[in-house]
Amino acid sequence: MASVKFLKAEAGQQSVFGTPVSPTFQLPFEAEYEDAQQEHAAGWDSGTWTPVEIVEQVATHARFRLRGTAFFELLPVFFIAGFADMTPSGSYIYTGATSTTAVGAPRPYTFRFGATGNNIGGTGPAVQIADAYLESITLAGNINSKEVTLESQWFGKQIDDNSGAGYAFIGSALPGSIAILNTVKGALALKDATTTGGSFSAMTSVSGALTDWGLTINTGLRPKWRSDSNQTTFSGVQWVEPSVEFTPTIVTDSTTYGLVRTKYNARTYQELMLTLSGASSRAAVFKLTGRWTNVPTAHDRSDGQVVLRPTFTARTPHTQTTTPHYFGWSFTTSWNH
Repeated sequence: MASVKFLKAEAGQQSVFGTPVSPTFQLPFEAEYEDAQQEHAAGWDSGTWTPVEIVEQVATHARFRLRGTAFFELLPVFFIAGFADMTPSGSYIYTGATSTTAVGAPRPYTFRFGATGNNIGGTGPAVQIADAYLESITLAGNINSKEVTLESQWFGKQIDDNSGAGYAFIGSALPGSIAILNTVKGALALKDATTTGGSFSAMTSVSGALTDWGLTINTGLRPKWRSDSNQTTFSGVQWVEPSVEFTPTIVTDSTTYGLVRTKYNARTYQELMLTLSGASSRAAVFKLTGRWTNVPTAHDRSDGQVVLRPTFTARTPHTQTTTPHYFGWSFTTSWNH
């Protein structure tokens, strides 16, 4: 596995699985990628060591991880690759949702980035990973760092270095007016889930300060395998039920603590909305239907205030028959790709 600074990495959205495209934009993240193809070798061959005859590639695959700071303009890239292709409205507002009954149609990407040395920031050889899909993403905010960090897991076809010659960078640019997600401007709202659900209106704002939080999203996408000329080849994606977990730290009061604790004890399903606002009307809104699955039993007081550290897990209530989704999102950016 190689660690690569993604300051010169490039990516492009594919229209069809199996059809790589030339990169069209850069991604300011760090990456670790792994050529996950496997080769199996026999210990001996009729008493004679003949490597060409007894070494066989049995699996073709690639995995990589992106890390960095989250930006409003780039969030749609992750959610398009993980859930469904989205077209923004006139104000570059991307909206989407996922449920356990309506599987989305994610759009793959082609990634290209250098492996060593000056290839990172120059125009030298680069490896290419086609048919890349998002497996998971974790967003984390902290009031001290004042930013939202991002870590994501991806999978795709094998790493292609163009038979050793490499792929050249084409000088694509970052999105214009790129803006950071700011955790200091986070807001949290709740309400009980109804039998229909999914409205996320008339919600009650959670009093207090959201000091730090984590949002872990597993898209439900997994590699699909097939046999191809003595190889196990990555040939597409399969879908299992996604999972979403929200773990905030809230400096609040005893009233809010008691409310959350009561909902947890009663196993009451709720709707939760996390809003992150930024400059120039940018915003990221995450909507979860689920319930509190972990709430501390004792009050943890800091400077005379109650510190609440619960866990909210996305779930579909059995009483809801028309719930449009249990995880939704809306991103307002200034970039369309």
